[in-house]
Amino acid sequence: MKKTFLILLVAFSLTSGPVLSQTYSIVIKGGHVIDPKNNIDQVMDIAIDSGKIMKVAKNINTNNAAQVVDAKDLYVTPGLIDIHTHDFWGTEPNHQYEDGNLAIQPDGFTFPNGVTTVVDAGSSGWRTFPTFKAQTIDQSQTRVLAFLNIVGEGMRGGYEQNENDMDSKMSALVARQYKNIIVGFKLAHYEGYDWTPADRAVEAGNLAGGIPVMVDFGGSNPPLSIEELFLNHLRPGDIFTHCFAQLNSREFIVDSTTKTVKPFVWEARKKGIIFDVGYGGISFAYSQAIPALKQGFYPNSISTDLHVGSMNAAMKDMLATMSKFLAMGMDLKSVIAASTWNPAKEINHEELGNLSVGSGADVAILNIRKGKFGLFDYTGYKIETDKKLECEMTIRNGRIVYDLNGIATPINPPVHPLPIKVNVNENFSDWFNTIKSKNGLKLTPSKSINQQEFFRQYRKDSIWWTEAFTFLKTKDLAHLEPGVYVIDSGNVIATISEGPTKKLEDIKWEAHRNFNDLQYIIKGKAKMGVAPSADPRGVLIVPYSNTTDNENFTNEGGEYYDADPGTFFIFSPQEMHRPAIKVDGYDVVKKIVIKVRVP
Repeated sequence: MKKTFLILLVAFSLTSGPVLSQTYSIVIKGGHVIDPKNNIDQVMDIAIDSGKIMKVAKNINTNNAAQVVDAKDLYVTPGLIDIHTHDFWGTEPNHQYEDGNLAIQPDGFTFPNGVTTVVDAGSSGWRTFPTFKAQTIDQSQTRVLAFLNIVGEGMRGGYEQNENDMDSKMSALVARQYKNIIVGFKLAHYEGYDWTPADRAVEAGNLAGGIPVMVDFGGSNPPLSIEELFLNHLRPGDIFTHCFAQLNSREFIVDSTTKTVKPFVWEARKKGIIFDVGYGGISFAYSQAIPALKQGFYPNSISTDLHVGSMNAAMKDMLATMSKFLAMGMDLKSVIAASTWNPAKEINHEELGNLSVGSGADVAILNIRKGKFGLFDYTGYKIETDKKLECEMTIRNGRIVYDLNGIATPINPPVHPLPIKVNVNENFSDWFNTIKSKNGLKLTPSKSINQQEFFRQYRKDSIWWTEAFTFLKTKDLAHLEPGVYVIDSGNVIATISEGPTKKLEDIKWEAHRNFNDLQYIIKGKAKMGVAPSADPRGVLIVPYSNTTDNENFTNEGGEYYDADPGTFFIFSPQEMHRPAIKVDGYDVVKKIVIKVRVP
């Protein structure tokens, strides 16, 4: 078997050049790429496919690109990350930011700003997080992560003064349960002259595995010492938000008399304390930011504290906030780093905030608009500038979700896969037949299979596909018990099930991003629906979940195929599918679904 496989692989590699030329869903052409993680700051092209960055290089061929984006004279950056927002929008009266009307629904305010990831800053606590997850996180196209409020109820006005609801153990328990979403803890708005809330938040961070704490340092009178906070209570990696606030109820980092950054602030930065903007309604003042920047004290991360109040006041949005730092003299590369790679590191999600090959395709394309602009803070102090950042396009998970001026060609992705100029079906059948059948099944590939996509993946990692088809062709599937069969842990997993089929109207269209589905009806008959994932007739009804690798659609189009024990199907991330639809006379089917990771 190994010899056969090696011979096939060599033969395939020798002949695959003209037959299997590289295809991409999107190629971004001629933009000035700024990718701080990879130290890229020059004009380059970016190729995207299957939701991932496939190539970053000069002069990428666009012949087989489904869409080409003209980014000439524009800046191409990783999707922006705003680590201080309030997204737990709801209708409960007097709940403020926790399931109340002071928070915002992310998708309406993120994509027009190039933001692809937000972190909710403590709107929910351990008791209210499940509601927040169900009604906002799971329903948003924007990636929504969260700092969990140390107060179990969350950010509900006066409730944040209740020390009895600050439970480190329960907070840590929930954070561990949702460790892919909860990135840390938040202490906010506490007004007592007391270190207990800060210490409990840090304790929760330690119990949850060392995740960070973000501190919005309340409003006690007299103010608590931020020197003591930084040096005696917080740990390296903990985040001091609203770092340029100047309020009487809080100590600030720049001495208002000498206009210099206080010495212990430099010491705190050296220790590893993170300084985040968290602009907010009244939590940013030029009187703090300008002298700090002049002394080289740049924020680690730029964030908005986005909520209904701040967005309609001086803050406006993420790009307006970034534009203010440009106007104060911070260079563009540093502004981009503080809005992408730095926050990704701060929340321990280093898979984000960069354009590395293989990373998720979250991309912002920005324009520096020239004109006359006034950028003011809440005190009324105004800076006049001749440039301001503007978002031309946002790409989230490899899909264009915002296009200001129609710079993609075509504007809508093609409904059908790109035409294949050669007969790849023959190649696929030849390859498939090299795997010897030991179970007597005579299987035929469905005509719906995107064989060009199959071979694109096969070139990257042939082992997983070989393992999947070897299982399909060698196991006695008719007698295997329903259950999960791990073929290659984390990469190839088979599930056999037996049960009733469903009517067409009861089955949603579904699509995946990290795994392909190899599906085969072992006993019985059904139908399978197939349509391109980019089909404009498809309407998203259940947003993508990283946990299930699934999203659901409605679609009035698509094509339907007979599924029986003679035919197998492959559904890649390029296709949405409607599986195992009931046909007359077959109420029950036994089927196998083999999940094969996308390389």
